[in-house]
Amino acid sequence: MADQGGTLLRDYRKGNWTVQETMVLIEAKKMDDERRMKRSGESEGRSKPAELRWKWVEDYCWRKGCLRSQNQCNDKWDNLMRDYKKVRDYERRLADQKGDGNNEEGSSYWKIEKSVRKEKNLPSNMLPQIYEALVEVVERKGAQRVGGYAVEGRPINVVQPSSLPPPLLQHHIAAPISALPPPPPIPAAAATAAASTPPPLPYSQPLPTTMCDSSDSDTSEYSDSPAKRRRRGGEGSSGTAGGSNSHEVGSAISKSASIIAEAIQACEEREDRRHRDLLSLHERRLKIEESNTEINRQGMSGLADAINNLANSILALAAHNNQSTPK
Repeated sequence: MADQGGTLLRDYRKGNWTVQETMVLIEAKKMDDERRMKRSGESEGRSKPAELRWKWVEDYCWRKGCLRSQNQCNDKWDNLMRDYKKVRDYERRLADQKGDGNNEEGSSYWKIEKSVRKEKNLPSNMLPQIYEALVEVVERKGAQRVGGYAVEGRPINVVQPSSLPPPLLQHHIAAPISALPPPPPIPAAAATAAASTPPPLPYSQPLPTTMCDSSDSDTSEYSDSPAKRRRRGGEGSSGTAGGSNSHEVGSAISKSASIIAEAIQACEEREDRRHRDLLSLHERRLKIEESNTEINRQGMSGLADAINNLANSILALAAHNNQSTPK
């Protein structure tokens, strides 16, 4: 490792994580959470990006002998939290079922075999010491956030109504009731009917009518939507529009069927014509072959006759020469 201009040139280790490296990573994440909670009230702590946080974890791991990069630490931590949540949820579900007297779920995660863990979609190689270290980190982080919500690493105190002084508490409770509009006037007939009924509680007031008006206005925005117009048109003119649509569909189907039938008939006619043409060509070829055979036979017979005539002529000439020669 060398330091050149503030940049560390590190040779990161690759491959599977060892148990010691995993424990160092958990310790680094625990220290990082404590560091961030201490600096949660400062502006630097709120604006610190996640990359620099994992860079701090990398430096801590590097000092402890865990030669891993910040990306490797981040990926490993995500895998650890995923496996931890699976085991935690399984143990909680098992404890709830045992409390109800139902033992159908099975034994604890630490007592079942790896094959059973895989069947239950649980991590097969979670070690007890790693799980206990993760429990300590997660519970410690959750305990630090009790009593408020965390926004960008800064807790927000929630004011409970019981912590208010009595006058402010009464004003806090009565303000929404007094802000409601007065009830509408009751007619005389309704007043006589309401006289026999017990009076309502002092704090019960009718809800304002603006709620209903707003809901009506929200629904009225979609009263003229295209879907409703089509539905209303279909309901109002089901006798005419439905009949015309069915007639158009029927005519289109019949036209398509006629076109398909004509195309099939034309295809069959072309096939028949092609078959007839092939037969005629085959017949012509047979006739040509027969005529060629006949011509060859006639030619051969003519050639044989010519050869015989030539031989006879030679013999006759030879006999004539023999006769004319003096003895």
